[in-house]
Amino acid sequence: MQFSVRRYVGAMCQVAVVIGATACSEGQTDPTGPGTSTPEPAVNQIVTFGPLNASSTDTLVYFSFATGGLVAKSADWDLAFRRYELRLNSPAIGGATSKNVLGYAFDNNKGATDAEVLALSPTSTLSAFDALRDASIPSDDKFQTDRLTENKQGYLNLSGIPSANAANYWKVRLAGGGYATLHATSIVFTPQFAVQSLTLETRVQNGSVLGAPQSVLLTPNGQPVAINIAANAAVASAIGCNWDVRFDPSPSQLALTLNTACSVGTYPGPASPTFATATSATDAPQYAAYLATLVGPIPNSVVDKSAPFRYNLTGTDRLHPAFNVYLVKSGVKIYKLQVTDYYSNTGVAGFPTIRYARIR
Repeated sequence: MQFSVRRYVGAMCQVAVVIGATACSEGQTDPTGPGTSTPEPAVNQIVTFGPLNASSTDTLVYFSFATGGLVAKSADWDLAFRRYELRLNSPAIGGATSKNVLGYAFDNNKGATDAEVLALSPTSTLSAFDALRDASIPSDDKFQTDRLTENKQGYLNLSGIPSANAANYWKVRLAGGGYATLHATSIVFTPQFAVQSLTLETRVQNGSVLGAPQSVLLTPNGQPVAINIAANAAVASAIGCNWDVRFDPSPSQLALTLNTACSVGTYPGPASPTFATATSATDAPQYAAYLATLVGPIPNSVVDKSAPFRYNLTGTDRLHPAFNVYLVKSGVKIYKLQVTDYYSNTGVAGFPTIRYARIR
């Protein structure tokens, strides 16, 4: 039996239908979504929930299997949504008090062609979704959670000659105890492909406000060079806590590393807000002791074939559900989960619909 609680949630602001449009801001303590919910469904009872308002580009909204609806961040939540992102209640998302929710991707449609994905619908995929029961659950070691991993070259595009990936930025905890954001804006090579210069741009936080962008030009001359972000300058000699980030220009490295002895750490900035529009560097749930990348069992991507959506399959700049199925382990309970739509009943982007069922 399938319960449906689909009901459009009116958004009074004007929004575009494209995936990158900015919509009304969604507050963490004022979640919005369908007005009804299905708390604690029976085992194998399929529940459809949505469209839920995840249209904010800079704020996650939180879903609880226990209540069957959206809840405040301070409540008992399992999943977090922001536009096409779907996250788990892990230390990398929820901080030190997280539930360490785990996930597993079946990748059931990873090999499907775009044409095959376009032919799928919530109705045509329902029987296959229903057929996944307790016997389909893999061993415990197959489950993972959202987590931070090291990527020393995350500031670069590495296809062809490396170039700066200015879209990637980090929230940084500084050696001096402050906070800032950081990204690379340019890397220049000599004709012999040695690094001639690297330009980094930072915004230092002053109280609750991130300052204006400031650039520092590094000319390594074949040797590692370190910077003090608060001073916006390279240091002549990296000693003690007088530096935050070091650049190693050797061809085998091209790496940014941190002054971990002085508690420098990073957290990757989201796709939105961007480096230019970010408002805080102090709000990361954790700061890793390396240049960090966020990964998890549900890819935060519209090009990864394991992700919930594929993009622009008909040339109309829309997202299409891939109907990939994920398992979510919350405590001793295991749920199967599928995202079946990205748009509200009136076609507004950032209002995903999910269906799920507890199978253990």
